Amino acid sequence: MNSFHDLYLVNYLKILITYFSNTGNTEKVAKSIRDGLTGHDVNLVPAKEMDASLLNSYDLVIFGSGIYAGKIDRSILNLVKNTEELPSKIAYFCTHASLEFYQKPYFKITKMLAEQGIKVIGEFECVGDNIGIPLETRMGMLSKLPEDKKKKAIEDMEEIKGRPNEEDLSRAKAFGISLLEKI
Repeated sequence: MNSFHDLYLVNYLKILITYFSNTGNTEKVAKSIRDGLTGHDVNLVPAKEMDASLLNSYDLVIFGSGIYAGKIDRSILNLVKNTEELPSKIAYFCTHASLEFYQKPYFKITKMLAEQGIKVIGEFECVGDNIGIPLETRMGMLSKLPEDKKKKAIEDMEEIKGRPNEEDLSRAKAFGISLLEKI
């Protein structure tokens, strides 16, 4: 008969959350996801510091990136491209400065994973205040829009201000918990 200790070892997972965060929003979300993965060996590593050859040493890899011009940061894509063998369980998340999530930022990675027979077990997205671009620059960019779109963009900026907030981070933690249920 298996002891509790033996059962615990079977269910103990080695998990990597590797991310790119330009403004700190994606890092906040990564830490909240980590908080949902309690009881496991979870490493939180910026993508630019991650050795691609180590990805396969994890039971689950979670990629995270802010969205820039509709795309994830190149450091995440490079990790996947430079890895000979990925683990069979992958998830990803992103932060973005738009109220409507219309991008498919992980499209290339999803396609590459599918070619290797790897299924993505979870995806999460979260609004994040675009604190990386000075307000004057953002307003200058908006001045080029038609008046109705400019008004909507300014309203959206106000609604996004301060996010990710506690509710967003709580959802990120729940996402982490949900991943454990899929393994």
